[in-house]
Amino acid sequence: MLKVLIGYGGHAREVMAQMNMTLPCYVDDKFINENTLPISELNFEECEVIVAIGNSIDRKKMVDKLPPNTKYFTFIHPTAQIMDDNIQIGEGSFIGANSIITTNVKIGKHSLLNRGCHIGHDTMVGDYLSMMPNSVISGNVSIDNCFYLGTNSSVREKITICDNVTIGLNSGVVKDVTEIGIYAGTPSKKIK
Repeated sequence: MLKVLIGYGGHAREVMAQMNMTLPCYVDDKFINENTLPISELNFEECEVIVAIGNSIDRKKMVDKLPPNTKYFTFIHPTAQIMDDNIQIGEGSFIGANSIITTNVKIGKHSLLNRGCHIGHDTMVGDYLSMMPNSVISGNVSIDNCFYLGTNSSVREKITICDNVTIGLNSGVVKDVTEIGIYAGTPSKKIK
């Protein structure tokens, strides 16, 4: 079955670089260029897809627009360390180079761990996780859907985070996050 990407921004090109292959890239018809194909022409019966859009909420919006019979594939880079058999990774996910997932971890569908991301023991994460390079989620963390963790940011152990939260780069989450929004700094504070 043909593997394709939906998207052609920086994240999609990085996915192809980490996969060491060039894949057909489909985008909304209004955004096509010489490197992309219109999504209206994609035959979903003949392919498997990763939605290669870096932003969690935008990735969810695209998945919601696709036909219900869409088949997804998950890519795990050969240098990623999946440390035991008690790890679940949802369909359509991308686990990038040098990422580490330790033990008893569940990651929802359409998730993205960029380069060098770490997830600690006994952590449960919903769908549409986005971890940017070198971000870390410690052990015993519970995170809902559409969580974005900026480059070099971290989440302390035993934290709970609600849906639709963005953590800015170089930030540290040291207490539960119970309100939708954008947070930054260490300790992270809501800024929007």
